[in-house]
Amino acid sequence: MMDPSPIQKHIEVIPLSNSQPDVFRNQNKLWRPGSRGIFGGIAIAQSLRSAQLTVPAEFDAHSMHCSFVFAGNAEEMITYHVERVRDGRSFCTRFVRAIQGNRPIFLATISFTMPQTVGVSHSLAHSTAPPAIMLHQDEEVPDSSEFREISAETPYLNKSAGVLRGASHNPQDKRVHQWIRARGEVSVQQGDPIHVAALAFMSDSYFLAAVPHSHEIWDFIQAPVTEFYPTKRDLFTSPETHTAIHRPHFEVEHRSGAISTPRVATMVSLDHTIYFHDVKRLRVDEWLLSEVQTSWAANGRGLIHQKMWTKDGMLVATCIQEVSNLVLYMSYLTY
Repeated sequence: MMDPSPIQKHIEVIPLSNSQPDVFRNQNKLWRPGSRGIFGGIAIAQSLRSAQLTVPAEFDAHSMHCSFVFAGNAEEMITYHVERVRDGRSFCTRFVRAIQGNRPIFLATISFTMPQTVGVSHSLAHSTAPPAIMLHQDEEVPDSSEFREISAETPYLNKSAGVLRGASHNPQDKRVHQWIRARGEVSVQQGDPIHVAALAFMSDSYFLAAVPHSHEIWDFIQAPVTEFYPTKRDLFTSPETHTAIHRPHFEVEHRSGAISTPRVATMVSLDHTIYFHDVKRLRVDEWLLSEVQTSWAANGRGLIHQKMWTKDGMLVATCIQEVSNLVLYMSYLTY
């Protein structure tokens, strides 16, 4: 049997005890990509996975509404308490509390639905088309030389595709595009609930960067650990419409001369909403295209929207997130 991929290990949960069938806990050590707490996608994905284990197999998650309450501690176990709010013939609802240190750190309301089998041919249907960014067939699996010393436990990878309307003076007009995929091969067939939980995990990736990037602020104190350098054979093939995402935090060796520049110090998620679409055809170990844009920012908060497509153009998720504490500070960097 195939070993589980890194992202599968990070979303796995198991029952806490036989006497508490609707209480789960993380099975493996919590992933800590930086110095502050756990990655928010862990709480999102493990909450969803816990809820999935309490509904009939024929039900798929179609929406998830989450609130981040406290920062998680990577050294402590998280327990997920699932409340069976509703069990209907077509829809189910679950409420999940993620508890750590005797206090809730994350809350989620998750809705499930049974795929329609009657009258589907007469149902209304439409979908937003992806931007015109092509995926080279010879870039299916990046060369190991492309990676920026990424740990073997890193669950997924990002690769920049650039900023659409990057020259606009209006931050709300810009669209940040990234390719994203799980590392390794996921050991279950497409459309399995594990792929959906893994998509929820990855949906929290690079989300917050949309606000500073839309204001031409590129540098991070702590660089995203899942990124790797672009190559001559890049996934991005639309230079006539996009501008590059600058990566000064990856290019220390090219700096010569000191200038003052703002850097992103702290960004915190307040809430996270996901709407899942057409998940039966989803595979997270194939490249997905993410589009992120911000519609509003003020008073230390910002609102961000994300769409995610498969490489053949199928929209599989729409996400919304509000962020707080967009802390920037001026530092002297050498370029």
